Amino acid sequence: MESILNKQEINKFWDWFYKNSQNFGDKFENKRLLAELEARVTRLGPFSWEVGPCEVEKNALVISPNGDQELLKYSKAVVAYAKPCPDWEFHYSKPPKKWDLKFDFKRIEGKNVPIDPSPWQYMLAQYEDETFEIIIKSTPLLDLNDDDKLSVAEIVLDGILGEEVRIEQISYIDVVDEFEDKNERGATSITFLASHLASLQ
Repeated sequence: MESILNKQEINKFWDWFYKNSQNFGDKFENKRLLAELEARVTRLGPFSWEVGPCEVEKNALVISPNGDQELLKYSKAVVAYAKPCPDWEFHYSKPPKKWDLKFDFKRIEGKNVPIDPSPWQYMLAQYEDETFEIIIKSTPLLDLNDDDKLSVAEIVLDGILGEEVRIEQISYIDVVDEFEDKNERGATSITFLASHLASLQ
C-alpha cells in the first residue's frame, strides 16, 4: 500500500496514461496497451479497473477498490491526481449504470452465465449504525455456487447504486431462492432499490 501514498508513483501513472489516452482505440481493441494499463494499475495497489464508453465524456477509466471500504480512500487518492485528458473522465469507484440489468457473469473456469436480475426482489433492514442488510430473492442461478451468487449480487448492486454507495451503505448481502413466508409481503422489485435507499437517508 505504500506506493499508493507515493505521489511520485501516482504521477508516473497519470503521466503515462495522459500520453497514451488516445491510443486505446475506439472499441478499446489495443490489447498491448490494455495489458500495460493492467500492470501499471496493479503496481499502485490491489485495485481493479475498467475502461469503456461514457455518457458525459467519450470514455471513462474506473480505478475500483474491489468492493473494499479500506481501499476506497486509496482509490480516491489515486484518482485525485489524475491529469485532465481530452474525451476522458475518471472514477475512483464504479459509478451507477444506465442499463437493462442484463449481463454475462464469467466463472473462474471461463464459462459465461447469462444473468437477468430484472425479476429480482429484495428486503432491506437497517442496523443501528445506519447501514443496511439486504436479502435478495433471485431468479434461479443454477450454475452458480454461493460465492458466485454473492459476486453476481455485488455486480448488480454496484450497477444500480454505484460501488461507493454499496460499500458504505450495504453491510450485509444474502441471496436466497425464496423469502420466508412472513416476509414475502414486504418484498420490493430490485429496480426500485436506488430510490428506496435514497429515501431512507
